[in-house]
Amino acid sequence: MKASLSQIKEQIHPVDFYNVELGVIPKSSDIAWYVGGLCPFHSDRKEGSFRANQESGAFTCFSCGAKGGDIVEFTKQRYGLSFAEALRKLTHDWRVQC
Repeated sequence: MKASLSQIKEQIHPVDFYNVELGVIPKSSDIAWYVGGLCPFHSDRKEGSFRANQESGAFTCFSCGAKGGDIVEFTKQRYGLSFAEALRKLTHDWRVQC
């Protein structure tokens, strides 16, 4: 069975997701955003260029310009997947209950 977008967003918290995908992300002075280490979308050498929103899962890299609105879009971009493939990957990897 395939999980819906709303089921994935309800069951995978962005903080948990980014901690697994990127390692521990230290909290920045902006309460809503976490500062990541290195951006996974380019050969980043400047820690802190990647940021992820702890509530929405939105992400942006101030070095390469990668950005998206949620963890599904991150998964699509990072692994070169379609929307449906990203949903399946998240459902499987995170054992989302349908």
